[in-house]
Amino acid sequence: MLAAGVDIGSNSFRLIIADVEDDKLLKIVHEERTITRLAEGLIETGRLKKENIDHSVEVLSSFRKIINEFGVNKFKFVATSAVREAENASEFLDKLAKKGIYISVIDGKYEGILTFNGVNAAIDTTDENVLIFDIGGGSTELIFVENGKVKTVESTELGVVKLSNLYDFSGIVDGKTIKKVENHVKKVLGNFYFSEEVVQKAVATAGTATTIAAIDMGLKDYDYRKVNGYTIDISKIKSILKELAGMPLEKRTSVTGLEKGREDLIIGGIIIMLSILDIAGINKVTISDFGVREGIVIAAAND
Repeated sequence: MLAAGVDIGSNSFRLIIADVEDDKLLKIVHEERTITRLAEGLIETGRLKKENIDHSVEVLSSFRKIINEFGVNKFKFVATSAVREAENASEFLDKLAKKGIYISVIDGKYEGILTFNGVNAAIDTTDENVLIFDIGGGSTELIFVENGKVKTVESTELGVVKLSNLYDFSGIVDGKTIKKVENHVKKVLGNFYFSEEVVQKAVATAGTATTIAAIDMGLKDYDYRKVNGYTIDISKIKSILKELAGMPLEKRTSVTGLEKGREDLIIGGIIIMLSILDIAGINKVTISDFGVREGIVIAAAND
């Protein structure tokens, strides 16, 4: 069954067209990702910027055209935290509707379920108590899995775009700033139930996680097949943070594996990741390229 899913995130928009059967992706036919930073400035104003709305509408129109070109009849456009939080979300939705594009705005709980379904298509979660976490642009979802079934889902307001609006990651980031961000992140995470669970395995998905894997492997050309299931120790993640934080922004652009447009966002993302692993008491993490986008395409195929 050929289906398409579009993840309208706070930082990036991602399209996937895949052959789906029994909640598994048999073959990825086409995929695209564009960084739009839709949530940029949202934390200060509560609104989406007009220029970001217009750019986002252009990107989604191009995705809709690609879906048509592949002749896909089963598809879903799904928006997450930026659209559900913005005061002027209706402006964005109205502009899309005029283009014939209708999207579902989902809450954090359902986002977590979609994330689990996507990760579960790539990573075995049946044998251990697994904490899956999705560090997004505007929110971070924490999914606790027991015996292959979702037990709890928590959605936090932590996100890499939000952190970059609160803290300056555009230059060399000193230890004092990193500590401030850590304290902020851990304060937010302290409000959530996941820390009381017995975590045996941690799985991270979304851009921060896949970028860390790509940097660690030195991937000049990103390959999701190499990233899915890749495991990295917390000590190595700390080394990557130290290296990137010690670079000016323009130097980070030359780091192999670091996607263009993430040069500042990656700092906050790594701090969120390290904080989650610390609270969960886990010293390594398995990376999944599959996540909410793959969960969306599975949902589209099942409709």
